[in-house]
Amino acid sequence: MTLSLIPEFESTLFGQSQAIQNRRATCREVFERCRSVVMERESSVQAWVRFSSDEVEQAVADRDLELKKGQWRGPLHGIPLGVKDIYDAAGAATVAGIPHRQSDPAKRDSAMVARLREAGAIIVGKTVTTPYAYFDPPPTRNPWNLDRTPGGSSSGSAAAVASGMCLGALGSQTGGSILRPASFCGIAGYKPTFGLLNRRGMFPFAPSLDHPGPMARTVTDMILMMTALAPPFLRESFQALPNEPLVSAPEALPTFVAPEGDFLSKTEPAMSAALDATIECLSQSDAMIICGPPAELELPKLWAQHRCVMAVEIAMSQEERLEEHPEEFTPAVRAMIEEGLLVRSVEYAAAIQFQRALRRRMSRAIGDTIWLMPAARGAAPTPETTGDPCMNSPWSFLGFPTITIPMALSPVGLPLGLQLVAGPGQDIELFRVARWCESVLARN
Repeated sequence: MTLSLIPEFESTLFGQSQAIQNRRATCREVFERCRSVVMERESSVQAWVRFSSDEVEQAVADRDLELKKGQWRGPLHGIPLGVKDIYDAAGAATVAGIPHRQSDPAKRDSAMVARLREAGAIIVGKTVTTPYAYFDPPPTRNPWNLDRTPGGSSSGSAAAVASGMCLGALGSQTGGSILRPASFCGIAGYKPTFGLLNRRGMFPFAPSLDHPGPMARTVTDMILMMTALAPPFLRESFQALPNEPLVSAPEALPTFVAPEGDFLSKTEPAMSAALDATIECLSQSDAMIICGPPAELELPKLWAQHRCVMAVEIAMSQEERLEEHPEEFTPAVRAMIEEGLLVRSVEYAAAIQFQRALRRRMSRAIGDTIWLMPAARGAAPTPETTGDPCMNSPWSFLGFPTITIPMALSPVGLPLGLQLVAGPGQDIELFRVARWCESVLARN
């Protein structure tokens, strides 16, 4: 199977949605194509906790029967999607990657899963997550190179989408768990403005930082997922986006900012070179790009305060379970909980205060611009790690919307991702700009 940074139309969610809507393919045919990839590659990639079931088979049949009756639910009708195993799906246990965890099947769907089902999507299974959606390496491998990690914690979601086992998937991000795996696996990922998407029925890690979000092959594919996932006040805007013409006039584009300083000092040479080439490419397509240091971010302090909030909040939710079921905790998660228990309440309060103040300052600083930066330090590393989330955690801490799209291949043929960041609440504009950037990079 050949992977590409530029997916063929037929392999995208949008392409298969068009085929189903126009009766060029049945829901069964689309599902069987995904299942054939699972049968071919799952033993080596290991993206799934479980794939397919009697309920999935029935859902596929039901969607085809609806089509025969002239009922089309929308662009997700019959589309096979994966769900990170931190989201409740009725009838399936939510294990969250936790060793030895015994969990009863969920009695109802999480909010995100329920919205996808209502839109006609086929939830084909649960994808692998790192334990507690934290840093411990998963069994999942990167489909571009099995000797590399897919990243984490949305490991299985990224690998399943990249290899064609499903056409989109739900991920989540507390540090860099959507954007980093998307970058490593050569797909698109979206972390929304904090609080935009409903977290009911989602396993909590750090409630002040947790973001649900979609992952797919292209920006348009993620837009189609957002037509179901977005809150009602934004759904019409997402529904209109795929039909909008791409930006053509330079004055219709926002000003781009390419931050320098601490961010770029952490990037590997191949990523820096790819970013420079991408900035040049966008500039030649009439984008206005300003380069400068992101002084307002206070990065070293931000990274420290982000960790403080994560440690305290997982300790708050898991201290009792650690005492009762120590066998369920890996060394890294145990260490994070113990670290959080040692943080004084005044230190946690100071971290939250810093978060709120910095969010206000950075909202003013970013304004209507779009920031361009690496989605990770470099290409996917070897599988004893899930990679460093330092490029993503500032936006998880601040709650700003971000999108990652593929921009290049490293010298050894691994994907490198571009990260686009907008101010809070600017999610629709971020998608418009990401579609334009994706089209420019595809042409070049």
